[in-house]
Amino acid sequence: MDSTTTLATLAPLALATCRVMGVATFAPVVAAAAVPVRIRLAIAAVIAVAALPAIGASGLPAAAIAEPWRLLPAAALEFALGAVIGVIAMLPVAAFRTAGALAGMQAGLGFGQLYDGGSGEEDGGDAFEQLFAVLGAACFVWAGGLDALALSTLRSFDYVALGAWSPNAGIVGTVMGAAVAASELAFRVALPVTAVLVAEAIVSGFVARSVPGIAPLAFGFPVRFAVAMLALLAGAVAMQSAMHGAVAGMLDSMHSAVTGGAA
Repeated sequence: MDSTTTLATLAPLALATCRVMGVATFAPVVAAAAVPVRIRLAIAAVIAVAALPAIGASGLPAAAIAEPWRLLPAAALEFALGAVIGVIAMLPVAAFRTAGALAGMQAGLGFGQLYDGGSGEEDGGDAFEQLFAVLGAACFVWAGGLDALALSTLRSFDYVALGAWSPNAGIVGTVMGAAVAASELAFRVALPVTAVLVAEAIVSGFVARSVPGIAPLAFGFPVRFAVAMLALLAGAVAMQSAMHGAVAGMLDSMHSAVTGGAA
């Protein structure tokens, strides 16, 4: 087997791995800090091997085989395409984290950051922000987000041949649209907890005015935290339903981003 044949055999697999690695770098759960890079590489290689039938149908341009230096920009484009898919997939989970930050501030857990702007940044935010981040990842998995992400990555090889992706201005619009949808999701997830906390604040204000001997901070903070946790448990089903809709929207955005840059 000469060098040209070897290149024609291994180059498609390497480029496909670059695309999947772009997804694994930004996608939720897979891109978590607890997942080692070698595990991400293994996942990328496995999915790339699974995509070999679709890759073999299109192959590589003859110019890339004749001039191997063309594979370098092709690898960068493949990683960029995977990164776009991964970022779109990450937005629903990021929306839950943002909702946790909003609810945490309303619950009074953001007092530390008001006095010390650096507090909470090293460990990933306050307790509510971390809780919502874990809840968002769990809802994403429960809604079939990981399966949809893997299938979308595999289907991308049917829509866009290796080295043929050509990003255009429509990609920016697609990502921005997905970001706006994620912002709406964040407010929808945070709204039930925030609304209950606002009602609790009104009631606590009346109690504090009626019983002057009660210290508002000592009395209000434990109650607000307990009410926030109860509201979170009560709204878990609605959050899961919202994540199902977000996963469906995520798939539409991925399809638009991939087909919009197909050459």
